[in-house]
Amino acid sequence: MPNAVQHVLVTVDTQGQLRCRPDPVVVQGADVLISFRLMTQGYAFPEQGAVVVAQPGDSFPIPAWTVSASLAVLLDRDDVVGDFAYTVNVVHVASGQRLSVDPTVRNEA
Repeated sequence: MPNAVQHVLVTVDTQGQLRCRPDPVVVQGADVLISFRLMTQGYAFPEQGAVVVAQPGDSFPIPAWTVSASLAVLLDRDDVVGDFAYTVNVVHVASGQRLSVDPTVRNEA
């Protein structure tokens, strides 16, 4: 059972730029669930690969999962201090165009 939930809002602006807020998302302690909420209509998280940690190691042993078109979650298992790069992917529903952004998870003690 996660100790806490951190929320990240994912949006696509009028120029088609994907953004995550906050960036970095700051996590304290172990077993924290990071919830990614897609706020822009007409876009969806893919069923697989919505959130991908570049070097997951022991901190992110379980791949992120897509709960719905507008919600993806990732478990930050470890309390290892440091920054972790990850990629958020969304798809424009009408065109199938894929957008990506590379924010950071900052684990603090």
